[in-house]
Amino acid sequence: MATIDKQVESTPRARDEAAQAPRFRAIPVINPATGDEVGSVPATPRGEVADVVARARAAQRRWAETPFAERAAIVRRFHDALLDASERVLDTLQDETGKTRRDALAELVTVAGTARYYLTHGEGHLADERHKPAVPGLTSARVVYKPLGVVGLISPWNYPLLLPIGDALPALLAGNAVVIKPAELTPLSAELGREVLLASGLHPDLLQLIHGKGSELGPELIRHTEYIGFTGSTATGRKVAAAAAERLIPYSLELGGKNPMIVLADAPLDDAVSGFVSGAFANSGQTCIAVERVFVEQPLYERFVEALVERVEGLEVGFSHDFDMDLGSMITTEHADKVFSHVEDAVAKGATVLAGGRRLPDLGPAFVAPTLLTGTDQSMAVGCDETFGPVVSIEPVESAEEAVELANDTPYGLNAAVWGRDADRARAIARRLDTGTAGVNSTLLIYNSFDVPMGGAKDSGVGRRHGAHGIRRYTEEQSIVESFSTGGGYESLIVRSNSKTRADALITAFRLWRKVPFIR
Repeated sequence: MATIDKQVESTPRARDEAAQAPRFRAIPVINPATGDEVGSVPATPRGEVADVVARARAAQRRWAETPFAERAAIVRRFHDALLDASERVLDTLQDETGKTRRDALAELVTVAGTARYYLTHGEGHLADERHKPAVPGLTSARVVYKPLGVVGLISPWNYPLLLPIGDALPALLAGNAVVIKPAELTPLSAELGREVLLASGLHPDLLQLIHGKGSELGPELIRHTEYIGFTGSTATGRKVAAAAAERLIPYSLELGGKNPMIVLADAPLDDAVSGFVSGAFANSGQTCIAVERVFVEQPLYERFVEALVERVEGLEVGFSHDFDMDLGSMITTEHADKVFSHVEDAVAKGATVLAGGRRLPDLGPAFVAPTLLTGTDQSMAVGCDETFGPVVSIEPVESAEEAVELANDTPYGLNAAVWGRDADRARAIARRLDTGTAGVNSTLLIYNSFDVPMGGAKDSGVGRRHGAHGIRRYTEEQSIVESFSTGGGYESLIVRSNSKTRADALITAFRLWRKVPFIR
């Protein structure tokens, strides 16, 4: 196929639909770093969601019968075409989010990595599995994985290509159709991902997008689909879970985080500082698994803070289509207000600013300087609420025991990091953290560790993406057992025990059965 290299304004599909259906209002897309309008998409009337899902369901019935190899061929072409279109993809991601070129690149390569993983392992994860039968040699048991039907995905604005398209790929490979409700602030990247998939051979009805407010379209999507995947705030996640439970459909939720990083006294200083900068300020801190709280064992604290302040004060903040910026803007001025309010609240209650602690009006109203605070506690918003921006608290602790206690003192449990030279000790500490994922001498590695499940504990979510979980969550798990037929099959064994002699013989057989290793 030809390389896709059009300039981003709005997608051909969006323009065609807008021309054919003038009753649709346009949703403008604004670059938060510059204030420029970079495109628009047509809003989807709430009443049309059912029709969108109906078209998806009709196409899915044929898709479910398509061999995995044919589905994979489309995703393989998509993988290559997306990378071929990298300049356009990076421009689109930056122009609708204000993120840096490097953050956009990280998003692109992670989508490609997701595709590669499920191209390689997806068929194996979906293959029938043989299990231990009721009576070895006489019965059999297997589990099969069948597509659910139409999957609904509600995705946020912070990773507008990775989260909708990255979650859609395994759903499609599993034989489902997908309907995505992207964030209304950042719909262009999902539209671009869909465009590349369609150019790679996917039927248009198998992947559709609806645009508008989540409060209006989300309930309709949940009402008509067989599965709902939501990534976003814990408050909204509770509403999604309640709506899905009303219909008894499966769902997954990746929600908020207040992610800790524990720096042990033996941690390699420069490496820990570099790991912190990547883990806290990737995507300008607008990352669900980003570091927001750091606990440093006392012997290393002063040196760590000194090195960290120097590194943070040297970070480049701004908007550029080159790879020269370290942090971009917040997604909106309103979000920047919220992020900075955590700084103001903390300072008013006695916290100290170690670095940053200011807005950057010369760059624009949505920019916040990367900020380090100390002297924070649970009475402050920055101490207990998800900030979701480039603001991090750093506190000394007397021991790893204290660090673990403080790290776990939150309703959230998404991601965590432990840094230290003694890997065995660091791993032991990681096991004690109440989080769905944890890294040892890493912060964000989990999102590119595609073979292990990723998700949250406590108020940070339900369900997992990645690995076998990440594709099987879009399937109905069915157990199929098979018996010998003679005399009525396995069930007849009890029926035939119509005398004490036969019952005693059966009990003896079961007693011996436990002692035979290879058939236990």
